Amino acid sequence: MNKFERILLIQPPVTSYQLGDFTPNMPLGLAYIAAVLEKNGYQVKILDALIEGWQCIRKLPNGKFQIGLNCEQIKEKIKNFMPNVIGISSMFTSQWHNVANIAQLVKDFNQDIPVVVGGAHPTAVPAEALGQEAIDFAVVGEGEVTFLELLKGMENGADLTALKGLALKREGRKIINYRDDFIKDLDAIPFPARHLLPLEKYFSTGLSHGGLRKRRRFTPIVTSRGCPARCVFCSAYKMWGRQFRSRSAENVIAEIKHIKNDLGIEELSIEDDNFTYDKERARKICDLMIKEKLDLAWDTPNGIALYSIDKELIKTMKESGCYRLSFAIESGNQEFLNKVIKKPLNLEFVPRLINYARSLGLEISVFFVVGIPGETEKTLSDSFRFSRKIGVYRPFVSIATPYPGTQMFEDCKDKGYLVQGFDQANLTIKQYNIQTPGLPINKLKRILKEEYFKLYFYDALDIITNPAKLLKLFAKVWKKFIVMN
Repeated sequence: MNKFERILLIQPPVTSYQLGDFTPNMPLGLAYIAAVLEKNGYQVKILDALIEGWQCIRKLPNGKFQIGLNCEQIKEKIKNFMPNVIGISSMFTSQWHNVANIAQLVKDFNQDIPVVVGGAHPTAVPAEALGQEAIDFAVVGEGEVTFLELLKGMENGADLTALKGLALKREGRKIINYRDDFIKDLDAIPFPARHLLPLEKYFSTGLSHGGLRKRRRFTPIVTSRGCPARCVFCSAYKMWGRQFRSRSAENVIAEIKHIKNDLGIEELSIEDDNFTYDKERARKICDLMIKEKLDLAWDTPNGIALYSIDKELIKTMKESGCYRLSFAIESGNQEFLNKVIKKPLNLEFVPRLINYARSLGLEISVFFVVGIPGETEKTLSDSFRFSRKIGVYRPFVSIATPYPGTQMFEDCKDKGYLVQGFDQANLTIKQYNIQTPGLPINKLKRILKEEYFKLYFYDALDIITNPAKLLKLFAKVWKKFIVMN
């Protein structure tokens, strides 16, 4: 009998200054691990404490809100399932305290249950993760192979100290084994175990990463891993590596057919970091969606790289059901973009690609990151000027956030740019965590305020002078305040 056969995977509740900062996204990473474990004969349950307690909102003494199941409710779920091993997802550094609290809750319930953490944060700082007494293991990088090997190793009483992709404690020492061989054949991984998720609860919120959905029954999907770019603010390479790896177009279509036919899914959010990096593969996926008449709406909320797309591909994406493209531009200043951010994008090609996408009826959103060390008043204004140039008056602007594992974090630490009282719990894209001599926070805030005002002015002017947009806005207001009431 396997004494480690019952596995509980937990997505923690979230803590935030504002209630709208987080959306209840399906924990696809946990669903992938669950699928692998089920395939190997384990009994698995996923507890998404956020969606299960979506209506449970608590005001904390520090002024933040916590959303999701509370400790007693989580403990009751653990008691009902009686797992042999518990895995906890930690995707966001700002939510690490919630992960640590659940780990301690587990040990208070039963000291003998091994606690494993995984995700972006423990991957970036595994030694720090192991600093929590209640945490026994940390999976470093993608978890499907490592988690399974850990369970088999514990079952067989094997020596775990050399297990690739695992961090652990032995005799007061922290042992960290990085994995140098990422999963090459992504087609070999079973489809995520979405049947273990409370799908109807996600659908009922109407919310997801990237905003409101076109259709009610939606799901995220990932078709590739790895990013060759070296943007200073990104730590994704720690999790997935720098080499682009992809699933075959046929494998992706097989999953899409499964979730449409078996789960009634009507819309996809493609969460790849680089869906279009291999243009021919992306085109083949879209062509197959058209050929199979899948009739699914989809978008790219995680952004796609403009340096790996062309008009022909945009047209095919539109024909296959894509209705919105999100472009990660980051800065409107070419020199700053290439030399400081280190993003391989030529801004010269952006306007005509966006104009072409817009001419096909695609919705457009763009991402900018502001306040990166080296940013000046000019580079900052150039970004907003560029946004106006391409006719995007509501860009998604992130405040530069020094996440552990990024080059930007190391630079800020070395140069003393982290704000006084720097706290990892405040590492969100709406908080100011970097103070540089060239662009102090008070000046950054002032310029942002001025630039936003200009955007609102141009947005209003564009609507007033564009009959089609004016009619669309009138219809939206009519539906919301007249018809719906």
